[in-house]
Amino acid sequence: MSIRMSASLVVVLLALLTITEGMSLRGVGADLRCRCIETESRRIGKLIKKVEMFPPSSHCRDTEIIATLSKSGQEICLDVSAPWVKRVIEKMLSK
Repeated sequence: MSIRMSASLVVVLLALLTITEGMSLRGVGADLRCRCIETESRRIGKLIKKVEMFPPSSHCRDTEIIATLSKSGQEICLDVSAPWVKRVIEKMLSK
């Protein structure tokens, strides 16, 4: 293989690596780890705009409850063992 061909191959490989570097698998539906690192157990029910529940999966053994706050749009992980969060989960499941 000539030097010119080797250099071209290196440039193509670097371009492919650059393109795939910033890609996220979240849009594809693959989560590689748990979303929640810390959870909130204090009552923040009146501040919540939306609640999402993520069941255990092969990448995370925990059920995760993520609340979006109405004013700031910040996402907060809720403690599934907190009594008020259990009531929120029951309401979600009853709908």
